[in-house]
Amino acid sequence: MNRDRLNWGLVLLFIGVMWLLSNFGVITFYWTSLWRFWPVFLIIIGVNLLVPKEGIGNLISVAVTLIALVFVGYQSSKPSPGWLKTGISWREDDETDWNDDDTVNDEEGRVSNAVYNTPYESQIKEADLEIHGGAVEYKIEGETDELFHAETKSTFGRHILESSHADSTAKLSFRMKKFKQKNWDLDNDENSARIALNTVPLWKIKLEMGAGAAEFDLSKYRVKRLDMKGGAASFEVKMGMPVQESIIYAESGVASVEIQVPKAAACQITVDSGLSSKEFSGFDKQSDGSYTTANYEQAGNRYSIHLKGGLSSFSVSRY
Repeated sequence: MNRDRLNWGLVLLFIGVMWLLSNFGVITFYWTSLWRFWPVFLIIIGVNLLVPKEGIGNLISVAVTLIALVFVGYQSSKPSPGWLKTGISWREDDETDWNDDDTVNDEEGRVSNAVYNTPYESQIKEADLEIHGGAVEYKIEGETDELFHAETKSTFGRHILESSHADSTAKLSFRMKKFKQKNWDLDNDENSARIALNTVPLWKIKLEMGAGAAEFDLSKYRVKRLDMKGGAASFEVKMGMPVQESIIYAESGVASVEIQVPKAAACQITVDSGLSSKEFSGFDKQSDGSYTTANYEQAGNRYSIHLKGGLSSFSVSRY
């Protein structure tokens, strides 16, 4: 019995069932309450590392996982005390100075639509984009004559776009405003951001979010570096050919990370994870624990992919 696969399967099954039942209104599952019990997942990982990987050790590991999931499921079906007393307040932990003008109080059920643009100037050769948010589905695809174009829909908060450029490099920050609202529905399909980028500059993209989803089709862009960091998140990324040594870094808590690279692209994968599922079709495992394509050492342009997570599912495939 492969207990790592079994335990990971139980965790994914738990999240999937809770999400499905919540979407259909069978149960009320408070995803924000779930974060109060994140140390439980550390306990699962710790037990899995300590007990023997055979006999009674396997039974103990699986039993602890089941008990922990039942406990988390029961407790997360009740709102946290902070929810009942003060409502939900979201804030990104960055160095931005917040003020009262950054607070949005949306009416319950109201959908806000917004469009954001940054013009493209011919001298811009490189662009750094940072995205900060949560409980939003971010999608990047397509082309635009602007440097950056985004269309958002939201029921609980809005975004801010800030941009500047010096010499040939542009810097863009696309982040959510701080907001206050009594009812925050993580599963609302109305919360989305559709983004298109200019294909000329060399891009560095950084995404940080708590709960949410990202679907990036970057196959038409020249991407030097992609950083993704999330808690309970889903990342789906399709890359084009690398530019020199293009770097992809993904760090997650309880998440699914799926990355596609072209078959012609040389690639190396390194993984630092606890109880995680890994699927790297078309890659060869090396003595140092990394995974590479056959043409990696000789290639001038190549991908270097670094994956880090706790209870995560990692998949890298070639198309």
